[in-house]
Amino acid sequence: MSSGISNFSFFRERFPALEKLGSLAEGYLYSDPNACLYKLGMMAEMAVKYMLELDNIAVPEVDDTPSSRIKLLKREGMLPRDVDDMLYALRSKRNIAVHEGRDCSKKNNTPASCATSSTKST
Repeated sequence: MSSGISNFSFFRERFPALEKLGSLAEGYLYSDPNACLYKLGMMAEMAVKYMLELDNIAVPEVDDTPSSRIKLLKREGMLPRDVDDMLYALRSKRNIAVHEGRDCSKKNNTPASCATSSTKST
């Protein structure tokens, strides 16, 4: 993480954990794209949990996974399609980077381009 201002500084006052994860991801952007995706995935999962909590939506008692929490927000009408698509792409690419160990930086991809290159079928 650099000592400069992060693109995630706006989270600092209300959601310091989101700021920390976002800033860490930012620091890994070019040096370790897989670590960047991992941190961004953690940040996205935490943001979804905050959304559920702040909107008083009970988490699923069965199958309480990141995917099911995102689907719950979508069913409640609280997740615009473009945000849902981005969360899906990020989760998919993060899982590939973490579980399969593929290097997302190949072919001059950044984590952002890796995440947005995936499309979700509906």
